[in-house]
Amino acid sequence: MSSGADMFQEWIAWIVILMLFAYLSRELEIWKIIKEIEMYLGILKKVSDKATLTAVNAFKEVAAKSGSSVDLKALEDRVKELIESVIIEPESRDPYGIVDKLKHIVLVADENMTSEVLRLVPKASVIDVERLKSLVSAAHTLMYIYKYIDHFYRLGKRFKSLWLLLQLQSLLPFIHEEIKALESGLKALDNNIPIGDSVGPLVAAKFALIADTRSQPIEIAKETLLIETTYSGRRVLVVKAKGPMSSTGRLDDAIENIIAKYGKISLMIFVDAATKFEGEKSGTVVEGIGVAIGGLGIEKFNIEKIAARFNLPIYSILIKMSSAEALSVMTKEILQGVKRAVDRVKNIVLERCNAGSTILLIGVGNTVGILP
Repeated sequence: MSSGADMFQEWIAWIVILMLFAYLSRELEIWKIIKEIEMYLGILKKVSDKATLTAVNAFKEVAAKSGSSVDLKALEDRVKELIESVIIEPESRDPYGIVDKLKHIVLVADENMTSEVLRLVPKASVIDVERLKSLVSAAHTLMYIYKYIDHFYRLGKRFKSLWLLLQLQSLLPFIHEEIKALESGLKALDNNIPIGDSVGPLVAAKFALIADTRSQPIEIAKETLLIETTYSGRRVLVVKAKGPMSSTGRLDDAIENIIAKYGKISLMIFVDAATKFEGEKSGTVVEGIGVAIGGLGIEKFNIEKIAARFNLPIYSILIKMSSAEALSVMTKEILQGVKRAVDRVKNIVLERCNAGSTILLIGVGNTVGILP
């Protein structure tokens, strides 16, 4: 009997040891995951603080350069408040008219940010105003990402939720890559250097330079330029955001104004950056059918509506890059892709349009560092 009792006690002891081992193993795994997340959070916090400091310093620099008399402490506090500000999306339970409402809110937010910047530095130039707005936007994005990750980290740590922490841990390397790209983009925005997303405006500007003839740029919509060119007997209307300031323009308004001014358009060609697959080479150029515009979808919706109304063919030329490269200073591989894209534009103009046709070429993307 005692032998059976000893065996039973041994089994109980083994079960207790196994349970203790499983508990300690889980706790150790959670501790390890938490430490890894905290390491990434430290990096995110550092980059977010750097973005805020860059924006604040840029405001001070512009104020000093333009001779604006400002209270530096009040200026710093107000810039930080602008970085914290948010845009509240319109109610979407009844989706009818949602795009018009969203566009209205976005335009109001943009105009409000412009007036806030001018209130802080009244003598700032147009280029400096757009630069400061872009830096505030970048700092806001980085701050929001940090707070979002920190929120779920604290929830997972508080409730010791292994699955929540595991999901966060698995995503952080990819988020870290995006953050490093945004950090690189800060330098580009602060110094008006083209980024990967600038390929569309750059292709448009390069085509205008090689055209047979070209007019002086006119502002066809707010912060959006039109250059009338001719190429091999075809009239090519080149549209891009106004540079070299950081701007994406208002392409839907520009296209509507151009059609009202010039009448029939034979086709539209959009040039934009596109996200590549991991195995694809950066700078690869592909063609597509449809409106190639990212963002919130406002301009894409409005342009598709215009194209459908006038039965306009839509071609797109896409330059492939990673999402990190789109936010970073433009690389040599992507610049080579720009040259190939210009050749594709020439081919489409010559092969798909007869002499005397009118073609609309739209360079989509941030025109930072690109003239005109």
